[in-house]
Amino acid sequence: MKNTIRQVILLFIFVAAAFQGRAQTATTPAADEAEQQLVQQISADMCRRLEVENQKQPLDKLSKTEAEQLFARIFLQSASSNDQLAALLVSMGNEGAREKGQQLGRQVGVVLMRECQVGQRLLMRLGSEQLSQQQALRPEETKVLRPIAAAMCRDLQPRVAELNKLPLAQRMPTLTQTFEKVLTPYAKQLNQLYGSDIFLNSASMEQLGIKISTLMAPQCPEVVLLFADLDKAGK
Repeated sequence: MKNTIRQVILLFIFVAAAFQGRAQTATTPAADEAEQQLVQQISADMCRRLEVENQKQPLDKLSKTEAEQLFARIFLQSASSNDQLAALLVSMGNEGAREKGQQLGRQVGVVLMRECQVGQRLLMRLGSEQLSQQQALRPEETKVLRPIAAAMCRDLQPRVAELNKLPLAQRMPTLTQTFEKVLTPYAKQLNQLYGSDIFLNSASMEQLGIKISTLMAPQCPEVVLLFADLDKAGK
């Protein structure tokens, strides 16, 4: 289940922010520290801009296209107004700038997920819409899985503050126990949908977890993020 949650978070970050690629650049400790400061600066600036936009019009009222355009515009505004980033990208040439932009964009997405509530909800909503399309949930699946996702949110949301104080490894048993408890009343319907061996097939259970997490994300993003290792997701 831990790998499932991490996979979902990675997809949210990449799909919603439209930062593809995993180019890695060797850096010295000093360069790495400077890069992290740069990421924090851009993330903080983006969060401020998103909060202003949210005051003008609640971001959860935007269409998918409007939300994507807003996020892209805010990122470009923040990046272009940062002299340090501009100088860095110019010094690298076109190809190097593209790869560095992807790398920094992924890290910025992670920081926004972790530290910016407005950005978190926007990314999760965008990602969940795209993931729902990729998962191609059939109407009969949605009918069964949506109540499961809602039950997971109801069970875990009141415990967010409590669980957030624990290390990730200590949170995972709670997720697994809740998942098993919530699925039990729907066992017959899940067997009918996915076959009688659904609970014995780890690959099928992982796919089921992704579908349920995708449906949970717009309802309780803070719950999904509780079980994500965002430090690893940004690397």
